[in-house]
Amino acid sequence: MTPRHWDAHGPDDDLADLAELSGSPIRTPTDAARVLRLLVGPEARGPAALWCVLLDADDRLLPFVLAISDRPLAPDPGFADLLCDDLASLLEHHAAGGSVVAALVGDTDEDVCDQLTWSTELERSAQRAGVPLAAVVTVGPHGPTVLVPWPATGPDDDPEAALWDEL
Repeated sequence: MTPRHWDAHGPDDDLADLAELSGSPIRTPTDAARVLRLLVGPEARGPAALWCVLLDADDRLLPFVLAISDRPLAPDPGFADLLCDDLASLLEHHAAGGSVVAALVGDTDEDVCDQLTWSTELERSAQRAGVPLAAVVTVGPHGPTVLVPWPATGPDDDPEAALWDEL
């Protein structure tokens, strides 16, 4: 794993153009997939990356995106643990009661099993760190896919049905 560093140049350079998404409600898997597809834009055809967005306690998108451009292709528990520790701190300071939507991004040779293994590792690390993980999506050249569905919040919610909506 390469050391973590912040870079002014990289996959998040065009996010200022999408500032109008801030405050958008993200309450279903379909909402999460659509917003992440818009945020990621042309990077969906780029190398493997991991993007995380924060939602406030009312499931509204906050104006913050963590884009990690050097995501390991194989799930790495140490990487996922460090990431979720950082996300827990961000939520505590900027979005108490909020949650995270994560996206596996890029045009990689990963198959569904690799993506589900990543998703499982992120879920485990998020649970250990106390990070509410609302959804994990993939955003690649063939469009978005939801791996971890939105948690049901009431008796009328059917997150399974939303998975089959056209993204």
